[in-house]
Amino acid sequence: MTLNLNLVFTSLPNTPLLHECLVMSAAGYGFFREEKVTLGLGTTCLVLMVEGREPVPVPYFELAEFTLSNSAVTTTGHTMPDFGLFGGLLSGQSTNKEFSTSTTQPAAQTFISLVTHLGELHLVYTGLAPAMLRMVLAEAFAVWRQHQPEWLEKRRKSVDAYVEREGLDEQTRVALRARLLQPLVPEAPAPSPSSFGAFTGLPADPSTASAFKAPVRMGVCPACRKEIPFFSEECPKCQALFGPDSAWQVRAV
Repeated sequence: MTLNLNLVFTSLPNTPLLHECLVMSAAGYGFFREEKVTLGLGTTCLVLMVEGREPVPVPYFELAEFTLSNSAVTTTGHTMPDFGLFGGLLSGQSTNKEFSTSTTQPAAQTFISLVTHLGELHLVYTGLAPAMLRMVLAEAFAVWRQHQPEWLEKRRKSVDAYVEREGLDEQTRVALRARLLQPLVPEAPAPSPSSFGAFTGLPADPSTASAFKAPVRMGVCPACRKEIPFFSEECPKCQALFGPDSAWQVRAV
């Protein structure tokens, strides 16, 4: 039996493609560990793309869980001259002493977990912490919720309670319920049949499509004093290391 889902990929207007997501685990899907994929989120499905291979769609109704997480934090430290409490601070003269400070913040990467009818996919996206990426993907989460029967049933009960409390008519009830499925973007044109339905709308080369460019926080290498990305584990200029066991850490600017 040939399954025909008639999927058409229509991009969400304010949701970018997520390039270079690193595959950590794939159960039920033909991806290799540590392979890089592009994740696109549309109006009816999400899709995973690898150059030179057929895109892999996941309809939202088959997406049981969609989570963004990362409990890891990054702690960086640096030293500053000690100007004293009053006199040195006002005069700008150092006391030839130094004190250390440290900054702890969420690591700038997100673990993306997708649990579907067919299996599981676990990806890592580098560039944004989960809270920021969640805001970027607000449209995708809103569309996904519309495909969750438990969420819809709960909201319908909320509408019914409001209608009964306010003494509204049945026509108003129907109109309020319809708002739960209001599309975020115009409907796609009617698809043409194919082996997996009409799965179209994707760029021929995902790398040329519009992508979200996460802002890169910059810092200064304490060894060569060159400006480098703040979360670097090694200085690209002088190869100084900034691992957890290193005495050196990138300084904030």
